[in-house]
Amino acid sequence: MDTDDERWDMDWRGRIWGYTGAGGLVQAFAMGYFLWDLMASVVHLGVLGWSSLIHAICALSVVGIGFRPFADYYGLNFVLYELSTPFLNIHWFFDKLNMTGSKVQLYNGIVLLVMFFSCRLVWGFYQSARLYQDIWSSFHTPSAIIAPEPGSLSASEWELFRFSGKSNELSLPTWLAWAYLGANTILTLLNFYWFNQMISAVSKRFSKKGKHTRANKKE
Repeated sequence: MDTDDERWDMDWRGRIWGYTGAGGLVQAFAMGYFLWDLMASVVHLGVLGWSSLIHAICALSVVGIGFRPFADYYGLNFVLYELSTPFLNIHWFFDKLNMTGSKVQLYNGIVLLVMFFSCRLVWGFYQSARLYQDIWSSFHTPSAIIAPEPGSLSASEWELFRFSGKSNELSLPTWLAWAYLGANTILTLLNFYWFNQMISAVSKRFSKKGKHTRANKKE
């Protein structure tokens, strides 16, 4: 991402309507993952809960809308949420391996909380704010100004907007903005909810271990 000049050169118009092959590829992988996540959440609803199902539906919707194309730029940024997922899976495996309360689970739990907070809350909130700002700009700019005039595009700009339709189609439908923003807002709220749940879960695991240790010493 840091070395992708095409992304760095985008203005708000490119971030909303632009589409790149690299971004589309990442979106495709993400869509496959969230499709599997949706199926798993439906089949194992009793184990994973409603929050997992809601997350899968919203995430799949956001990724799918990116192929319109719409906010393809932000789709890649939001995929970075999942950097915390491997540590969550490892934490779960420690429980299944009877390693609950072990030092290695403690270290993994700390990394999990740091990664979750950094990727989903800090980075995610920042990217959501930028997305809201770009959508606000698109709503308050006439489509005639937003849309590049025919024949005025450079080769790189044509490549970026080639799937966005004709110039007079670059206005933002209200339903699309509300659908994307609504799903993204739900995902953000879920992240705050899950972070609180994670802190409680980690605290309970190691506070119980401490109580058992103190009890054994007294005996």
